[in-house]
Amino acid sequence: MAAAASSSSAASPQAEAMASPTPCRYKEGSRVQMVTSGREKGKQRWVKADVYRLDQTSGAAKVSMREVGGREEFRLVVPHSKTNTSPHDQQAHGGFRLTHKNSAHQEDYTMAPRGLGDDHLTCVFSFMTPRELSALPTLSKQWPQVRKGALRQQTHIDIDCSTEADSQFWYNMTTEEAFQLGKKLVNLTALSLVQPYPDQSWYLALDLDLDQSWCLGSMISVVEGHADGRREAREKEGHQHMAEGSLETIEFTTATTTITTTTTSLPLDLHHSFFAPPPTLPALRAVTGAVREHRELADRGWKMPALEYVDLGGLDHKQLGRFIRSSSSLKEVGGRRSWGEWATLFEHFPVASAGRPGPLRRLRTIGGIARGGFEGEEVRRLQDVLSSRGCREALTSLDVEIPPFKDQVLEHLLAVDDFINTCCVSPDVPLSVEIFYASEGFELSLFYADDFPSRPSPFIKTTIQEAARRTSHVSCTISQDDITHPIHTPSQAAIEIASSLSFECWGLVVRSANGFGPPPGTTPPTPAIIEHLQPFPRARELRVYSPVGGPVGRLLAEKMPMQVGRVWFDVAVSAQDRIGVLEALGAGREVGNVRVGGEGDAVSLTQGGPFDGWGLNRLPSISNIGMRLEVPQGLEASAAADIIRDGLSTLLNTGVRGLRRVAVELLDELGDLRDAIREVIPYGTRVGGFTIDTREHDDVEDISLLATRGP
Repeated sequence: MAAAASSSSAASPQAEAMASPTPCRYKEGSRVQMVTSGREKGKQRWVKADVYRLDQTSGAAKVSMREVGGREEFRLVVPHSKTNTSPHDQQAHGGFRLTHKNSAHQEDYTMAPRGLGDDHLTCVFSFMTPRELSALPTLSKQWPQVRKGALRQQTHIDIDCSTEADSQFWYNMTTEEAFQLGKKLVNLTALSLVQPYPDQSWYLALDLDLDQSWCLGSMISVVEGHADGRREAREKEGHQHMAEGSLETIEFTTATTTITTTTTSLPLDLHHSFFAPPPTLPALRAVTGAVREHRELADRGWKMPALEYVDLGGLDHKQLGRFIRSSSSLKEVGGRRSWGEWATLFEHFPVASAGRPGPLRRLRTIGGIARGGFEGEEVRRLQDVLSSRGCREALTSLDVEIPPFKDQVLEHLLAVDDFINTCCVSPDVPLSVEIFYASEGFELSLFYADDFPSRPSPFIKTTIQEAARRTSHVSCTISQDDITHPIHTPSQAAIEIASSLSFECWGLVVRSANGFGPPPGTTPPTPAIIEHLQPFPRARELRVYSPVGGPVGRLLAEKMPMQVGRVWFDVAVSAQDRIGVLEALGAGREVGNVRVGGEGDAVSLTQGGPFDGWGLNRLPSISNIGMRLEVPQGLEASAAADIIRDGLSTLLNTGVRGLRRVAVELLDELGDLRDAIREVIPYGTRVGGFTIDTREHDDVEDISLLATRGP
């Protein structure tokens, strides 16, 4: 007869069936009921067995099965011969299917049994959950023994809140009752704690804090009771018949439906007893899903030597380290932690003795390495912790967050590179690289750094490529080293990486390093590495801030798209460099705005040459020009007004292609420039097809001139 799993429908996807001579009923991974044959006479009983191998021959199928939670092996040879069946053979009712029926012509003079034997009843009731078993009335004097046997055969248990009945059953169970239940579940292989997902509005109305520790105490007691019951059963039946452990997985999950009933308060059960000594769970391979409220697990002292996989993001690195430190089989630890937190977690494991492999020798995967504490010493610390505990050339992948390609990032990348060489299977290990704070930019000057590797590893190449792809802007910072050390001949390694980069950034920036003020006459550097870069297809803005940044600005301008949003020149940039950068953009490009002068600083009216060079035909089409100017001390207001009138008239008459608007902001600290401007440029003055309006600002000490093209 076919039957469901022993707990709720979510417990096991594999069906269990009574052994039958029909070959199609046996499939690898399926579960069947078998009668033990390896016990002493009179001690045989029904047990569950997993089909782990199926060998087909010309005339029969050889079926290999293994007792669930035990040691006994079963092997059957099932012929392929077909038998005539009647429609009655396919009858099914209530989850049970008729698998064998005696022939009507067969004579049998044996006395029929009056009812099912205890072992048959045990098998039938083993497919009911503990809550369903507890709700049944006492059917006979043998019922306690039958119920005990049914629990003994159960392999999957859900501590479940999905229904009101299940929720109340587990919530009302005391810690001692849960422990005694666990003692009966000696063949338990999988345990799930399905926690409530409360209705938020009802939850908040009761002014309760969200808590996911529902029935945690019951779950812990069931596990520890199971360990105790398994130990006793093994001593009774003999070690040769029962494996040391059976519980393989513990899972924490959340119900998919909300709890809306208000008949009881939200279940919160944190009380639980302590059982000494701490239990050993020799078969436990995986624990997943625990959240912060389950931190009680960390201090239970469970010994889990076979633990392979753990993903408990709710436990911090110290708690998780205490929880899993007894494992010598660890293969994968999920979660996302900093380099230092991972090191603290694995420091809970003992250091390998001389000549011994170490407890982390089987470790293959750790979760993501987050950005916090990305200093080189933290990277080296984790490297030392892992390698000293047996994890050498073992990790098969690496998921890491990296800071932007700027400042001291090369030092950090080289430290990670050494970590990979020590702890990963090879330098070509699969990588997942995430760049955090990508908006902080990608620094081109690092290609000339002294510690730039001559033979970059796959990790360094991948990281630089990912940083280039993710950055919001590319910057080139000019320092004293760029003046004193030639940067026109980058290394071959730098050229190869630079030429492989693909940028999607919106901005390009040229600046001077903090504290670097080049003296007048300094020869501007020309970093040749820019020539090897691919174009910037999405760059919309170019900002030149450095007084020696003209050549860099020209090289970057040549790689911009045909439509540019804005070009911004700082007050330190000379008129010659400004025009040079615009010429590099070329006559074929269109620029939306050109800005001369910073947001807070202004270009000198007499020294900055703000009106010079705009008439060259090699410039791009420019829609708007903006300037922020200041009058130098000692220059009379009337003389300043004349310079402004002549310069603006020259600009408007030079025929800048595409020009629609020119805005000039003038600082007027003394307040006498306004009258002088009004006198030489009256409101509505027409120059070269532009109308000039004068605007004053009451809240600031400046005056604006706005020239717009129009009839």
